[in-house]
Amino acid sequence: MYDHHVYDLVEVGVENFKSIESFTYDKKMASRVGEGFEDVDELKHFKEVLLDLLRGEVVENINLAGVDRAYVCIAISSNKVYLTHCALRLKNSGTVIPRMELVEVGPSMDLAVRRHRLPNKGLRKEAMRTAKDQPKKKEKNVSSDAREGTIGKIYIPDQKVGDVALSNKAKGVKRERREAKKKEADERASKKQKEESD
Repeated sequence: MYDHHVYDLVEVGVENFKSIESFTYDKKMASRVGEGFEDVDELKHFKEVLLDLLRGEVVENINLAGVDRAYVCIAISSNKVYLTHCALRLKNSGTVIPRMELVEVGPSMDLAVRRHRLPNKGLRKEAMRTAKDQPKKKEKNVSSDAREGTIGKIYIPDQKVGDVALSNKAKGVKRERREAKKKEADERASKKQKEESD
């Protein structure tokens, strides 16, 4: 689905289904060869759908010790795909990179492509549109300069500092007043003593 419209459609039939219980962990996956994913249009489309369903997070580097499961899809005929779930076993290879073995753990099945519908060309074009294709929204108060790069302007209203009422309750002011009063009192006391002694 895309934008509440059916984007594309693939119908498959499940054949030769084997459940997890029918597998033993010692059994190795038999190799099957098929290049239908590249040659047949129905299977090319089915490959895209499978990748959308089974793809996880795209990563650049991966630690092999953290990978323990894999889905294997092989085109075995012009309208049939073999899908199985495998466990990965790390074996010694004599080098730094270990040798990996796939052990089929199930479930496995053959998926026969019955019906498929490719996406409409107009809908496909709209769905594949990227951010580069969309028109840029004009940013306000932003300009770019070859030398300085992106420059932004910020509006700050005038600050009316003269209208701000300052309180006289500051601790430093109180201490200065106390010291001034004490000094005055000391001067008066010293004058009285001089007058009395004279």
